Amino acid sequence: MGADDSQKTILIVDENPIYRLALADLLQKQGLAPKVYSTGSVEEARQEVSARRLKLVILDLSLPDHAALDLLQFVKEQQPACKGIMLLQGRFNDELMAAIRMEADGFLTKNHTPEEMVTLVHRVLQGQMVISDSLTNILALTLRNGGTENEEKNTDSLTSREQEVLGYIASGLSNKAIAARLSITDGTVKVHVKHMLKKLGFRSRVEAAVWASERGFRSPGAGVPDPGRKF
Repeated sequence: MGADDSQKTILIVDENPIYRLALADLLQKQGLAPKVYSTGSVEEARQEVSARRLKLVILDLSLPDHAALDLLQFVKEQQPACKGIMLLQGRFNDELMAAIRMEADGFLTKNHTPEEMVTLVHRVLQGQMVISDSLTNILALTLRNGGTENEEKNTDSLTSREQEVLGYIASGLSNKAIAARLSITDGTVKVHVKHMLKKLGFRSRVEAAVWASERGFRSPGAGVPDPGRKF
C-alpha cells in the first residue's frame, strides 16, 4: 500500500454493536487503518462513504432489505478502488449470488479468531480474493443453483495464456500480481481475464475462481492457506 492508501479508513456496517465495535478496535490496533469506523445504521453508513476516503468496507450480508448489497453498489459507484468484504452467518440466502456477481473482494464468516480475521482482511487489502474455507462449498452450491455451473465449460477454448491467468485467479492473485508473474502489463491481464470469462460463460471473476479452484486449476507452486482460501 502506498502512502496515499495508508491514509484511507475502514468502515464496518453490522447491526451487532458488540461485534462491530470489537472488530473495529482489533483492526485499528493491528494497524490496518489509522481509523476504523463502525455503524449499525445504513443511512449513517452511506454518509460515511460520501464523507470519508475508504480502502475497505466490511458489510454484514444479513442486513435487512438488501441493505448490504445496496451499500456495496453505492461504495463501488462512489469509491471504485475501495475493497468490499461480505460477512456471512446463519442461513445463506439468494443475496449471496448477487454479492458474487457484484464481485465483492471477500466472503468471511464471523467465526474466525482475531488473528485469523486480521490475516484475512490484510490479504483483501493486498488485492487478493479471500473466502473462508467453510464457505467454499456454500459458494460453489450457490453458483450451481444460480445456473453458473449447469452450463458446459470447455477450457480447451482457452489459449495457454488464458489458462495460466485462470490458474492465478484461482490462487488468489490480483491482476497486478499476475502481471508481475507473467511479465506483462496490468492492461494485458485485464484483456485475458475478459476473454477467459466470456469463453467460459462467467459473469464475474469470483465465479471463475470458485469453479476453477474446485477443479484443480492452481498457479505453479501455489498452495491453499489456512484459515481462509485465496481466490
